[in-house]
Amino acid sequence: MTTNAIQVALVTGKNAITLEEFPTPSPSPGKAVVDIAYCGICGTDLHAFLSGDPYNPSICGHEWVGNVSAMASDDNSHSIREGDRVAIGVATACGNCPSCKRGDASHCDTAFAGATGMHPNSAAHGGFAPSIAFALDRLYKVAPSLSDTQAAILEPVTVAVHAVRRTGIRLGDSVVIIGGGPIGLLTLQAAKAAGAGHLTLIEPEPLRRQLGESLGANLLIDPRSEDSAAVINNALGQTGADIVFECAGIAATIQTSVDLVRRGGMVSLVGVPNGNSEISGALWLVKEVNLTSSIAYLNEDFEIAQGLVVDGRIQTDPLHTKTVGLSGMQEAFAELATKPAQVKILVDPRID
Repeated sequence: MTTNAIQVALVTGKNAITLEEFPTPSPSPGKAVVDIAYCGICGTDLHAFLSGDPYNPSICGHEWVGNVSAMASDDNSHSIREGDRVAIGVATACGNCPSCKRGDASHCDTAFAGATGMHPNSAAHGGFAPSIAFALDRLYKVAPSLSDTQAAILEPVTVAVHAVRRTGIRLGDSVVIIGGGPIGLLTLQAAKAAGAGHLTLIEPEPLRRQLGESLGANLLIDPRSEDSAAVINNALGQTGADIVFECAGIAATIQTSVDLVRRGGMVSLVGVPNGNSEISGALWLVKEVNLTSSIAYLNEDFEIAQGLVVDGRIQTDPLHTKTVGLSGMQEAFAELATKPAQVKILVDPRID
């Protein structure tokens, strides 16, 4: 490896993880260097790996925690200081973009560009690396009571929190979660924390269903062998649930979500579909379905999410099924694609 360079793992093609050299990160005004402790493998990382579609290097590894190791000597633009343990977040609304100027700060164009790696100030690479130079306004301090492995899963917790907050869930609502992956299991817990009364998890993998039960699901359904609608309606004593969260990211289950919701209920699209979806528009109309979708998060969601993990209402430890080093990522991605019992794999760049 070249002097003054680090190795960074990137998804570079279909079923391909490559270790590439990048210059050793250095601080600059508005950016700190963070030494990464753990970075989680996200479903979007896995999708890029399986599809081979072009993938922005700056978001290849966007679930991480680490310690600030260097800052520009004259940078007082933020409360973050050297030595702080921090996690990746999102900037506050800019106040100047078209969305902000029309009073819709929750859809700030600038903050979203940062979260998706499209901002000019985005990092050169993601968190599958020993260190990263990262925008100060996207860092937040991690609570001392949380372990590094818990903190490495805060970003997906925030995705779940954001999704639940967008639904306007009410105390006692019946909720269905489609998909028992990391986002589905976190959304289940966030819905429970928000006051859901009855929680159903639809998931074909037995171990994930068992995990869902331990995290608060009242009803477990294997969609391969059971009629989900019949089982749910029988359990609830009504036709359809109040809220259905589609967390599987499967094109066909978008329509399934509408099939399972009550008339006038809410469908929340959280998983990113892997293709185009066919829907029964007439059923959507007849049911007067309320539809919301959720991508990424808001700055305020991060402290809410962290608080839920700190007080134990959302558990992350049960989701953490394996840890690998950078050299073990090819195998880890393959396992996530073929072994559903693997839920959340964390990458520790400090180990071989």
